[in-house]
Amino acid sequence: VYLLAIVTVGAWFSRSQKSLKDYFLGGRNIPWWAAAFSGIATLVSAASYLSAPGMSFEGDFTLHQYRLGLPIAIPVLALIVLPVLYRKQRFSIYQYLEERFDLKTRLFTSALFLVLKTCYLGIAIAAPAFILKHLLDVSIWPVVIFIGLVTTIYTLLGGIKGVIWTDTLQLTILIGGLFAVVAFIISRMDGGLPAIIEIGRAEQKFRFLNLSMSLTERYTALGGLIGGAFFLIMQYGTDQAELQRFLTTRTLKDANIAIIVTIIVTALFGFLVFFIGTALFAFYTQNPGSLEPGLTSNEIFPLFMVRELPAGLKGLLVASILAAAMSTISTVVNSVATVGIADFYNRFSKCEASVLQARIVTLGIGLIGILLAGLAGSLGNILELSMMVSSFFGGPLVGVFLLGMLTRRAHANPAFTALCLGMAAAVALGTLTPVSFLWFGAFSSLITLGVGFVLSLLWTNPRASSPP
Repeated sequence: VYLLAIVTVGAWFSRSQKSLKDYFLGGRNIPWWAAAFSGIATLVSAASYLSAPGMSFEGDFTLHQYRLGLPIAIPVLALIVLPVLYRKQRFSIYQYLEERFDLKTRLFTSALFLVLKTCYLGIAIAAPAFILKHLLDVSIWPVVIFIGLVTTIYTLLGGIKGVIWTDTLQLTILIGGLFAVVAFIISRMDGGLPAIIEIGRAEQKFRFLNLSMSLTERYTALGGLIGGAFFLIMQYGTDQAELQRFLTTRTLKDANIAIIVTIIVTALFGFLVFFIGTALFAFYTQNPGSLEPGLTSNEIFPLFMVRELPAGLKGLLVASILAAAMSTISTVVNSVATVGIADFYNRFSKCEASVLQARIVTLGIGLIGILLAGLAGSLGNILELSMMVSSFFGGPLVGVFLLGMLTRRAHANPAFTALCLGMAAAVALGTLTPVSFLWFGAFSSLITLGVGFVLSLLWTNPRASSPP
């Protein structure tokens, strides 16, 4: 029923896709609450279902210190980034960089996004496949192909409207699955919820703050405040996959409401999913014989589903996992198609691409993601992996966007040079130092922003010296 409803929604919206503006921007008539629901559903991905409970089962809540950057990130997004990009009304947000700087900056950032999101697409498809492999006792490839193809089909049919409205439906199923699991674990505990809290406190599972000033510890309050702020700006403000849905709203005010609601509610979901891991720890503390030794963090929650959940609830969780996965996959596929068409095909072609061509590109991207998904299951904790990939590549993008938005002095060649240096800094931090990945984005963003501004003061601007 769930799969039939999702594909039907995609097919329904295929009738209204008359132009690329309809296909990629939804005609800019999406209500703010639907855009917000879509943003929430996309970020609460199958990677969260798979890996977040395992992380809190083995550790605590310190990963969420990156949300300390919210008071910094929200004003930057709502007052600086979103107003500029909303008013441009472009399919791709990276087109702004050509208008502000030059073509090579636009193409470099677009290519960077394509690489980043194509890699992430493999992770997004692999995460639910890993869970369903255990639930259904099948090999991973049939599940990868099935999930990838069904999601690609409704995405290429419905465009961004299909993505947003299916996300809204999926969020309802996703919420139901999460709360059903929490209620079930509480019902199986001797002592109920107070027992979970008592065991969690005794084992410091609810620890949130780490006040260490070390740059090499993975999760600290300082890293969360500074690195987390840049990570959130990157996630919501310079990532086509997430930002695109907010550009479909009717007004800038609606876009700002949608992005703020998305950020806050997603944070609450993050804590809820981590609480599931703590509840699992308490459950296995009371039932130590039920826990198989040697499990990885990616396997703890799936095997709990297989062995402990009753048949009806297990079915709800399958639908919930598919909802979380498909909302993320469809968003990534649609955004990569948008950037590919807008920044490469339309930019160098004599005529604009048709909706049919956009659908063909969407299909190709989905197939590439399916091929990559088979390689992602052996790369460690999937939630951490996805955050590390984003931090590694996304910092220089934040730097170059803020460079263009915060100062009029910045111009093309200094901006591109600073962007390349920011990328080099991210690579150096990731390969040559033990610095925590949350700092990658902050350092590479600040290097891009600072170097770009200084070079703009020293480097003659050809446009300024040329007649208007």
